[in-house]
Amino acid sequence: MTTLFRKPVLQVALLALCTTMLSALPTMAQDPAPPPAQDQAGPPNGGHRGAGQREEHQVEFLTKKLNLTPDQVTQVKAIDDDSRTQMMALRQDTTTPQADKRAKMMDIRKASQAKIRAMLTDDQKTKYDALQAQMKERRESREGGQGATPPPQPQ
Repeated sequence: MTTLFRKPVLQVALLALCTTMLSALPTMAQDPAPPPAQDQAGPPNGGHRGAGQREEHQVEFLTKKLNLTPDQVTQVKAIDDDSRTQMMALRQDTTTPQADKRAKMMDIRKASQAKIRAMLTDDQKTKYDALQAQMKERRESREGGQGATPPPQPQ
């Protein structure tokens, strides 16, 4: 057998075979499992939640923070479903210019928040308003203050 490996052609072939196998190892070591479905645990797209996961998270968050009753939870879910349906229809609408879509989406979101606020008790409304203010503040600080009023111009 040792005489077999002394021939240069076989040495080169063996070297090529080993190199090919070693370069294929990282590919073979990758997980062949398909990406998780939208309804499975863990946010897809590098940490971004899908629409259904966002709604579930919002309902859980509001239930915890505002101590929602089971009836209120049902109402919030219905409002979220309606809002999601409107958003999906707007995204698929090819006749509306992109610039107008953003404004309409903001209107849908504001209407959804107003509906949620309307079904809350006075105590819950106070807490809800505080939560909305906190989220707005976080969003503006994360966006670099893009939503905030610009600072006054020096004169």
